Amino acid sequence: MHILYVDDSGSVSDPTQRYFVLGAVSVFERGIYHLIQQADECIATFGFSDGADVELHATDMYGGRGQPWSSIKKRADRENLIHCSLATLTNASQSVRLFAVAVDKAAVSPRDAIEVAFEELCNRFNLFLQRIKNRTGEDNRGLIVMDESKHEKPLQNLARNFRVNGSRWGQFRHLAEVPFFVDSKATRLIQLADLVAWSTFRKYEFSDGRFFDPLLSRFDQDGGVLHGLYHARGSTLDSCFCP
Repeated sequence: MHILYVDDSGSVSDPTQRYFVLGAVSVFERGIYHLIQQADECIATFGFSDGADVELHATDMYGGRGQPWSSIKKRADRENLIHCSLATLTNASQSVRLFAVAVDKAAVSPRDAIEVAFEELCNRFNLFLQRIKNRTGEDNRGLIVMDESKHEKPLQNLARNFRVNGSRWGQFRHLAEVPFFVDSKATRLIQLADLVAWSTFRKYEFSDGRFFDPLLSRFDQDGGVLHGLYHARGSTLDSCFCP
């Protein structure tokens, strides 16, 4: 089974923000322990007294909010810790794939940006699993795990609707269940998904690719085609800087 850990970045209701992003880390079940161990080893190098209590939350890390990040006064030092954390993903095994959906909220209106992002993410994860089956014959199922949020109930309802009625691309036959929601403090992999979502948000919202660009090679791709990243925008004639 492949587990897709998902978190979001950006606010759907904030009119000053153009984008809403879902970012995700896909890990084969046997690789979960090793990725958690690598993240813990990375945090152990930060020099905090109890690394087990440290939550990788990119907004807090970047802004120096809350403990222990407020104790690090220089933003450059905090940025280095973010890069170190992201290296956990860039150095991970090839079974680890990244996904992200960046939604231009105004461009998809009146559709709900959260629903657009979630449907597209489910579609791309399902196609990833289908590609594995086509090539290896292995009928792997996928499970989505998300950070607890106010989006929990509508996304569970949406996932149930996909299972019963299908999406605009048909049935997501490789998804085993509706999403499970967990406390991000309890799982390193949701925290890594937070870093992916935040890095992608900064790329699209602020044209800041310092954190996103090193991740690009780890997004799901095949035959030179980038499948794991999707930019939901207006007319295809609009100029677009993304890869």
